[in-house]
Amino acid sequence: MMAVELSENVPLLDIRELSVSFGALPAVKRASLVLERGETLALVGESGSGKSVTALSILQLLPYPHARHPSGSIRLRGQELVGAPPERMREIRGDQIAMVFQEPMSSLNPLHSIEKQIGETLELHKGLRGGRLRARILELLEWVG
Repeated sequence: MMAVELSENVPLLDIRELSVSFGALPAVKRASLVLERGETLALVGESGSGKSVTALSILQLLPYPHARHPSGSIRLRGQELVGAPPERMREIRGDQIAMVFQEPMSSLNPLHSIEKQIGETLELHKGLRGGRLRARILELLEWVG
């Protein structure tokens, strides 16, 4: 995995004029946002306003090539994500960016506990196992309250 230093003047996440279309249908028009290190951001809006499509665009999880970005940029620590190779996105997902999905049928499934979901990410990206894995999961949960 490629280590990236976070410069003081480069935002953690910078989305500029992002548009998303599904075929000929526009879903998001020119969305922009900047997230600095240490900040929390909430995407809020009416149903169908493009919140989920915008978030899925960041992780490049839309149904490409049917979905496309006719314009705009998504930069993580200054590196462009739109059109990034799948291998690069696999390195980023879960390690540098994660998303809590709002789908009730999977989000409320007791077989997919938060411990299991965090653990899967730590195993895959950090190589943690056993007691070290469980200790890190508990540490992270205590940290966020």
